Amino acid sequence: MKTDLPTRRIIIGGIAALTVATPAVAHRLARTETDVRITPDGAISVIHVYHLQDAQSALFQAKMIDQPDLSSLRARAKLALYTQEWFTIAASGVPATLEIIGAEIEGDSVYIYQDGHIGDGSLSIDARMLRDLIKNQSNSVNIVRDNETITLEFSGDDGPKQVA
Repeated sequence: MKTDLPTRRIIIGGIAALTVATPAVAHRLARTETDVRITPDGAISVIHVYHLQDAQSALFQAKMIDQPDLSSLRARAKLALYTQEWFTIAASGVPATLEIIGAEIEGDSVYIYQDGHIGDGSLSIDARMLRDLIKNQSNSVNIVRDNETITLEFSGDDGPKQVA
């Protein structure tokens, strides 16, 4: 089949426009990832991973920080305290006492570290971080206990979720 030159240019131009437009159409989800590791003796280690831009913008818009920048220790501490308020874990109804260990930025992510101790029994976890500040925010929590990994997804108006 013979295609004339102007038609070929339109087709190629249309493909180029689609290729260029595709990244602009893609949208990164507002999502926080949390890893919870529980040892047989009840020691618990928690790592929360926020997308840097999401956390900075949300805390700034909520007037928790003075500028949309988490590079200062004070701003990261506010995010850590916010996290401590909005993430809870309990065993058989007894809340774990989680201590903030630190907060750091690496690339496009902010890491909040907590550790503590938790009793035996079924777990109840609530991960509300940024869901009060960002529309369509979701949080994924991976729990590693007894060499088993369970993943919980939180979004919308979800409340605490149970793990046997």
